[in-house]
Amino acid sequence: MESPLNPTDVRRAAMDLLARREHGVEELKLKLKRRFGREEDFDTVVTEQLQRLIDEDLLSDTRFAAAMVRQLVNKGIGPRRLDQELRSKGIKNSWQDCAALAELEVDWFWQAQQVYSKKFPNPIREPNSDDRRREWGKRARFMQYRGFEPEQFMELITDASEPFD
Repeated sequence: MESPLNPTDVRRAAMDLLARREHGVEELKLKLKRRFGREEDFDTVVTEQLQRLIDEDLLSDTRFAAAMVRQLVNKGIGPRRLDQELRSKGIKNSWQDCAALAELEVDWFWQAQQVYSKKFPNPIREPNSDDRRREWGKRARFMQYRGFEPEQFMELITDASEPFD
């Protein structure tokens, strides 16, 4: 018979992970599950320990979301992708709903221009209209993948290319 899961071991493992960087509640629970998930009283012990860390303000989804958003904005990620990345880490609210991010004022048009000009420093110079359209589509898909809204980047692509035939 296995010994019951020790809450001290769970807390220590959680604290070790939090010492490295901020984590969201769901992300931390998933990591603890990988380590202790086979134990029969896993859910009860982990839920208690995570709640204790939240009560002690050592674990905060808001702080985690703020750190993650700052990091992703600095990497040139747009607003759509921000929401997607937060949801993938277990944060239910949009990045815009995080109260801690009120001071983070991002000019998404400027951000899109920086990302676009870094990836595509030269305008579209394809002589053939089919090639120009293909290049235009490639650039638009790249900006959409980075998470920018069409109105934030369409003008950049249009200004950089000659009109289509």
